[in-house]
Amino acid sequence: MKRSALAVALSVMILSGGNGFAAEDKKFPKPPIEFPSRHGTVSDYYPGPKGNPHQTVVMIYDLHANVGVQKNIALMLYRLLDKNKIPRLLVCVEGASGEGDVSLLRSLPRGVRKVFEEMLLRKAYLTGAELAATESSADLAQQQAVWGHRMKEFFTRSGGQGPVTLSPIMLWGVDDPDLYRRNWRAAKIVDKQRYGALQELRSTKEMLLLGANSVLQKHLSLVTKLLLLRLQPQEYYDYLKGRALTPKGSTGYMTVLNAAEDYYAAAELRSVAMADNVIKRMGNTPGYIALITGGFHGMEIAEQFKKRGVSYMTVIPGVKLLDQDPAYKARLREEE
Repeated sequence: MKRSALAVALSVMILSGGNGFAAEDKKFPKPPIEFPSRHGTVSDYYPGPKGNPHQTVVMIYDLHANVGVQKNIALMLYRLLDKNKIPRLLVCVEGASGEGDVSLLRSLPRGVRKVFEEMLLRKAYLTGAELAATESSADLAQQQAVWGHRMKEFFTRSGGQGPVTLSPIMLWGVDDPDLYRRNWRAAKIVDKQRYGALQELRSTKEMLLLGANSVLQKHLSLVTKLLLLRLQPQEYYDYLKGRALTPKGSTGYMTVLNAAEDYYAAAELRSVAMADNVIKRMGNTPGYIALITGGFHGMEIAEQFKKRGVSYMTVIPGVKLLDQDPAYKARLREEE
């Protein structure tokens, strides 16, 4: 699974202002599976046009780099695996493309692995999906093969690479690499230069707000959120409707503004591409298929699923501590 250093962070800023999850207050049919409230809450369920789906995509909203959320995602994936119609679970993930391989982590001794996983989680190098794939139990035959080899090696000291159990949780990155890199480049520009742009916008707002009507006032607030990369989906669409009202400025300001607009344009295209890739990958797989994605993408992907008659659930993980900012910023500032 091809994954860049920013795969853990690209959409955290556009998820409810970067600080949490926003659940829609609406009624929906009783979902086929629920989770302990401390782990996550189902916020929507669409059973498909026939109402008795052969397969259901469980879309879990992610708060990248948040340790508690990653652990809750792992716990929910374990439950999906346990309740699935087949003894395996396909987990599609944002921010990566192709097959994921956690065999190296699975091969570590349990004690060492646990310590290493905790360190990786806190530095935002390990996701909840990867944690679940690493820690999920293989079937009995695979486990016996591994333990048999270890016993033989203990008594004979034969050495060599032994078998590693295959995870029943299969990771598959569904992001579009080109669109992802476009998102990356835009985020880097905004992160490096936003301070000056926000200062210039503040001066412009102080002048314009004196005689501004409510429409302009609202739009100027959206421009600020745009430069902070904190627009929620509906706010982004509202921004586009009033885009002609956006103040122009210096070359540096316009560079950041254009990059922020491109960030959201690429994010929207990524959502459609991810929906396409999930549908292609899931094929006719029965039962549950998990998708881990940021909330901004989730809303658009849900719309794509509904248009195509794909049954889906959306789940909001439990959040206790907002501890993601230091790790997020560290990943954002790393080289590609």
